[in-house]
Amino acid sequence: MDMIRLNIRQTMPRIGIRTQLSKLETRYVKPEAHGDYKAPRSNMGVEQPHLEVNSYPSRHVYGYTNHTDFAREYGQKGLQEMRKGMSHRNAMGQQMVNNGARPGRNVIAEQAKSELASRISRQRYIEAQAIPDPEMHITPGKVVGTPDPGHYTTEIDTESMAKSDFQRGKVEIYMKQKGDIRQWVTWGKYDTYA
Repeated sequence: MDMIRLNIRQTMPRIGIRTQLSKLETRYVKPEAHGDYKAPRSNMGVEQPHLEVNSYPSRHVYGYTNHTDFAREYGQKGLQEMRKGMSHRNAMGQQMVNNGARPGRNVIAEQAKSELASRISRQRYIEAQAIPDPEMHITPGKVVGTPDPGHYTTEIDTESMAKSDFQRGKVEIYMKQKGDIRQWVTWGKYDTYA
């Protein structure tokens, strides 16, 4: 006769753990440089020396006269000669009026002889003058202009704080398999795989 056998199957409880580590990511923002450059320039030039020579005073002594001086000198001389001639002719006319009708006198001949004698006895003078030097005006050469030093500026954009991304870690515990005890009976053998 077959014997009744008690089969027992026991399953131990199993837990599962899922973990996720904390994660910290940091990254920095690269600095950016911006610059502005303007090259320097001299902006300089040379002003040539300049020489002005006025030789008119020395040439005037030799007889060269410009129109203004000629008109002034000979205009004044002409007025003097005209006044002198007028007074001489007035004196001659007055003498003619006073003595022209007197017997034994020839006023016209007397006046002509007097004129001739004054011309003969007239003293001639030579005037010696120092010849003035020409007037010279020298403007020295010079450097003109204002230099432009240019400029160079640099700006760097930076971030004071690094950018970070933090993910918190997690631990998850769960029941992967429940504990279990099963019992059953079989006849004549043990059932170990049920």
